[in-house]
Amino acid sequence: MPAVQTCPDCGDTGWKPTSRPDGSPAVAVCNCPGAAPAPVRLEDIGVPSKEAERARFDRFFNVSGPLERAKGVVRKWADAYPDVKGGLLLHGPVGVGKTHLAVSLLHHVLIERGISVNARFEYVPRLLREVQGEGNDLLLIDERRLAEVARAEIVVLDQIGADTGWGQRVQERFLYILNRCTQGAGFLIATTAFPLESADQSTLAKQITVRGVSLLYEACRVVPMPGEDYRAKVINPGLSV
Repeated sequence: MPAVQTCPDCGDTGWKPTSRPDGSPAVAVCNCPGAAPAPVRLEDIGVPSKEAERARFDRFFNVSGPLERAKGVVRKWADAYPDVKGGLLLHGPVGVGKTHLAVSLLHHVLIERGISVNARFEYVPRLLREVQGEGNDLLLIDERRLAEVARAEIVVLDQIGADTGWGQRVQERFLYILNRCTQGAGFLIATTAFPLESADQSTLAKQITVRGVSLLYEACRVVPMPGEDYRAKVINPGLSV
């Protein structure tokens, strides 16, 4: 016997039809009792405990104009979801708050706004190790683990290009993951400390190939986050490294 719908506005999907000011169609969150509850623990979707506890938009210290603008872009995206057109690529040097803003986005959407959406947070070097399969063979990639990422409606890929040797096999594996993420119906939020273009430094294209960067451009709006390491300049300004 088919289930009886209890909400005439959203059909128990959690989303109800609406329209933008220009009259074009959109969707909005339905607050009916039948909507599925949002997760209450960011740790359950892969966010490290330390970040899950402290990452909030109102705890992001705006030490410069560019970083304040970056926070505004990410906050606007989180306020507008699901009525957004693409994901975000946060790029800047170490310590400027890229991961903080990415996790703040998840917290705002899932916890503060209470939207029930399948989301995943993945630290890229760890994900690559976990899906690499037996014998480091690309053909034996762990599809079950990868499916957790690919089916999410919001995927955060944190620290693209970091902490691993990005040889040809790793690049191929990452492109496979990136293809799965960008071919779905979800949104990609990515962070990287590698510059997109540079005459005298390693670039993101050297880590993940030109094709990988092209896929990111297709899926995401670029959000520059220039600045100095907050941990070094503010938390421990006298620390000698």
